[in-house]
Amino acid sequence: MLNVLTRYITNKNLECLSGNPAKHTALVFLIVTIFHLPLLSQEKVGLTTSNYGGIYSAQLNPAATSNSKIYFDFNLFGADIFLENNFLYIHKEDYRLMDFLSLSPKLPVSGEPGQGLDYTASGDAVNAFEQVEVMGPSLSYSLGKHSVGLFSKALAVTSVEDLPRDIAILMYEGLEFDSLYGIDQHHGAFDFSTMGWWEIGGHYSYIFKEKRHNVFSAGINVSVLFGYAGTSAHARDMDYTLVDESILDIRNLDADIGFAAPIDFDDNQYPDDGAMFKGKGIGVDLGIMYLRKKELPTRSKPQKYCAYEHEDYFFKLGFSILDMGKINFKENAQQHSYENVSAYWERVDTVGFGSINELTAGFSTVFYGDPTASLQENSFGLNLPTTLSLQADYQYFPNWYLNTLLVVPLKLTDNQLRKPSQAILSLRYETPQLEVNLPVSLYDFKKPRIGLFVRFYYFSVGTENLGGLFSFQDFTGLDLYFSVKLHIAKGRCATYRPSSDCRHLEF
Repeated sequence: MLNVLTRYITNKNLECLSGNPAKHTALVFLIVTIFHLPLLSQEKVGLTTSNYGGIYSAQLNPAATSNSKIYFDFNLFGADIFLENNFLYIHKEDYRLMDFLSLSPKLPVSGEPGQGLDYTASGDAVNAFEQVEVMGPSLSYSLGKHSVGLFSKALAVTSVEDLPRDIAILMYEGLEFDSLYGIDQHHGAFDFSTMGWWEIGGHYSYIFKEKRHNVFSAGINVSVLFGYAGTSAHARDMDYTLVDESILDIRNLDADIGFAAPIDFDDNQYPDDGAMFKGKGIGVDLGIMYLRKKELPTRSKPQKYCAYEHEDYFFKLGFSILDMGKINFKENAQQHSYENVSAYWERVDTVGFGSINELTAGFSTVFYGDPTASLQENSFGLNLPTTLSLQADYQYFPNWYLNTLLVVPLKLTDNQLRKPSQAILSLRYETPQLEVNLPVSLYDFKKPRIGLFVRFYYFSVGTENLGGLFSFQDFTGLDLYFSVKLHIAKGRCATYRPSSDCRHLEF
C-alpha cells in the first residue's frame, strides 16, 4: 500500500513540474509535508546555550533570559535546516553541499564513481527526522527580575519512527524487488508524521527567589499555531506477504491516517480555493533554572533597567518541557481508519489514481468493499514533538564554559511528531565580541557527531554535524543554522557605565 502511494505521488505529479521553480518548491514542500519519507539543528546548541542567545535561549529553556548577559535582544532573521536518518545515504564521493541546498536539488543517482544515492538494507527499523525552521523578527527585553519577549517562526517537521526496513526497501525499490517475494512479514507499531506551520508567541521569565549566592527563575512561552499542512500515519499491526510484483497478500492491517493540505482532493489543484491555514492550535514551553552566583547581590538596585549588570555565576542548572501542544486541522482534512482489515490484492502493480480522493476511495474499496467506509472524520489533530530537556552550564575559567544538554522525547499520543533523543557536551569560549562553541553529541543515543559554532558580534553560524557539510563520510543528514540579530549588553545605558568598565575613571 505504501509503495502504491509513493508511486502515485512521484510518477503522477512530478512529471508536469519541470522548469517551474515555484511549483517545484511548493510540491517538494507538500510531498515532505504529506506523504514522503525524507531523503535523509534542531537544538541549535551554539545559540540556545549562549549567555548572548537572547530570545533563542528561551527556545531551549524559557527561564534562561532571566540570567542573560544582555538586556535587549532583537532577532532580524535566522534559519535552521536539520536532516538525519538511518536508511538512505549518499556515497561521500557523490555528495556536494551546494548541490543539495539549491532551489532545484541535484540528488545523485546510482552510478559511478560512488554509486550515488543508496540505502542500508540491514539493521534496525528506520528512524528519520527533518526540521526546517525560519525565525522571523523576534525580541526579548529584561526588566530587572522580569524578562519579556515576542517571537515568530515558520517550521516544517517530519519524523519517522520504527518504520520496518522491508517496507522502506519496497518504497525505494518498487514491487519488482524480488528479494522480498514470498517472505511473511509481521510488524508492530510504527509511525510517520509530518507538519508545516507558522507560529507567533509571547515569552515571560521571572526570578522568583534570590538569596545570597542562589538564584531561582522560571519561564514560559505561549504560542498560537497556524497549521499549513500535515499528515499522521500510525500503524498498530501489519501482517503481509509480497507474493510477486502483482500480488500483495495483506493478512492484517490495523492503522489510522489523517491528513490536511491546501490541495483540492478531487483534482489535485494547488492551492485549493480554501483558507491558506487548515488548522489552529496552542503551544506551550515551561522551564525552571537554578544559578549559583560568584558574588553576593548588591543591596541597592539601579533606577533604570538597562543599568542592571549581569551577575557572573559558577554554574547553572535548567529543566524544561518543550513543545507541548497540538494543531487541530478542521479544513480540507480527512481521518481514515483501517481496523484489522485484510485483502488479497491482485494486479496491485497496475493500480493508478488521478486524485487523492480516488486514492483513498481505492484503498477503502480494497479493504472494505466500500469507497467511503474508511473515512471517519473530516478533521484530525497532530501533536507537537514534546521533549524533556536538562541543561547544565559550568564556568571553570573566566569566559570558558562547559555545557551539557540532554534531550528526551515524550510520547503523549499516537498522532505526534517525535524528536530524536540527544546527549551533548560542549566547550564554549564566550566574550561580547567573539564566541566559539565545540559541541560533541550522541544523536539518538547512538550516533556520535562533532559540531562547531561561531558568533562574531551579531552574526552567528553553526552546525552540530560537521561531517554533513563535507565529504568526510557517507551523507546521512545535515545540520546548519545561522542568525543575524542585534543586542545591548546589561549595564550599557547612555548615561551609565558598568563598574567593570575602567573608562569611568578617565578624567
